Amino acid sequence: MKYSIPDKRELIKSEIEFLTYLFGKEKSEWTNLIGNLKVIASCGCGKCPTIIFGKTFDSEIQKGNLIIDYAGKGKNGELIGISVFGTDKMPSELEFYSIDG
Repeated sequence: MKYSIPDKRELIKSEIEFLTYLFGKEKSEWTNLIGNLKVIASCGCGKCPTIIFGKTFDSEIQKGNLIIDYAGKGKNGELIGISVFGTDKMPSELEFYSIDG
């Protein structure tokens, strides 16, 4: 499986709302970056909502460190993990994964 699939677009409303909530709780200094983030790729599986960020649509994918890590439940009660990776300056990836497998 590829790590990522090119997916150049603006953030959608639900992504903005979710990031605003997460950053407000965990990394408030990133909140003001949300309006400038671009989606530059999505997960290589092509099925999950994981997205990779850049400053521009031509940004290279940056490998970040784990910054925020949560577990929750999906719409059908399945356990999901939610992770945000990033550098000191900005988030690089919002990852969703199945804990149940």
